[in-house]
Amino acid sequence: MAPASTRAAAALDDVTLDNTDALDCGICCLPLKPPIFQVINICKMMSTMRTRAHRLMSPRLQCKVGHVVCSPCRDKLGAARRCHVCRTATSGGYHRNHDMEKLLESIRVPCSNAAYGCAAKPVYYDRGIHLRSCQHAPCHCPLKACGFVGSTSALMDHFAAVHTWPSTTELRSWKPVQVHLREGFNITSLRTGRQHYLFLITVARKQFGTAISVFCVHPQEPVVDGEPPPTPRTVGFEVRLKYSRRNYGSGDMCRGHTQETKFKVAFTDLSNGLPDSDDACHFFLPKLVHPFDIETITAEFDVGTV
Repeated sequence: MAPASTRAAAALDDVTLDNTDALDCGICCLPLKPPIFQVINICKMMSTMRTRAHRLMSPRLQCKVGHVVCSPCRDKLGAARRCHVCRTATSGGYHRNHDMEKLLESIRVPCSNAAYGCAAKPVYYDRGIHLRSCQHAPCHCPLKACGFVGSTSALMDHFAAVHTWPSTTELRSWKPVQVHLREGFNITSLRTGRQHYLFLITVARKQFGTAISVFCVHPQEPVVDGEPPPTPRTVGFEVRLKYSRRNYGSGDMCRGHTQETKFKVAFTDLSNGLPDSDDACHFFLPKLVHPFDIETITAEFDVGTV
């Protein structure tokens, strides 16, 4: 038989937890995380101390069920005269339950984005923190007929390999780059620290000219345990587009044109397709400025945080 220390360190795979309520605080119903406290009955504790001191933390020293609470709830409730879950009379207040803390720290769960490439297994009570920074949270291809779903990195590769949309990669904040836009979808990407952001630039011909819109393709902030994110983000970037042209022909009505616009862009995971164009800011080039027979629009583009 293997030594006890070896057995204790072994990991169990394919373990099923039928009821995650067992890992939650009985008061606020949020996941328990250290420090964790349990209710102690002093009268029973003193009786047990006179018999066997090593049984101080046995179930007989708790309420009848052995309920535990998280630290924030313990702080709010103060000294306990009754168990705040089952109302059993107690007289010992709350004491740390180190064994429960050790158990919870050993419970790890797969990230809900495992299907999109995430191999992380965060501690159960920290899975929300992981989810809100997971690099594999899914976004959608804007073409409804396509149906591709994946991380922003996978989506960037998909746009280039499957749809061959024009792309400009590895932008830097507040560093202008030249982009060559064509009718339809165009892609740029920005890395800030560990985060990878995609910008979808749409170019559409209208009756009197060309409309350019920009959207930031980014996963939605996840809702964990029924709790929305502390600060939901809807707008996170300001972009600048600048168009300038001087090489007009002698027969053109326009002799020179420079146009620059700064505007905020919204986050979207494209799960419902492209956002309503009426809610977006458009960069509009009149036909006299940029005729339809010139297929490529060369512009200066840069991104900054709001």
